[in-house]
Amino acid sequence: MILAAAACADGTEPPPPELELAWQMEAYHALPEPGGLRDQHAGELRRCNAALNTYRAVKAFRSSRDWVSWGQQNPEAYELVTWVTDRRDAIGKHN
Repeated sequence: MILAAAACADGTEPPPPELELAWQMEAYHALPEPGGLRDQHAGELRRCNAALNTYRAVKAFRSSRDWVSWGQQNPEAYELVTWVTDRRDAIGKHN
């Protein structure tokens, strides 16, 4: 799911379901299921946040003109982009 969100940010794959759901939650300022935060399916919000954070980090990294400076200014996002790149290298999938 993380690599699928990154590929979506790169424009090479459609968004995974968790990313689509995260976008809907943002757009409508609502959770997917009735009730409060603890009434949601186990792990669903965490997966949605992971997909959304990955998408945003990869998008921002790709749109930066100075990757070194961007990485210094956004160390957590850069760590995520590096993790994605390492996983892609490990499975031989480059975007």
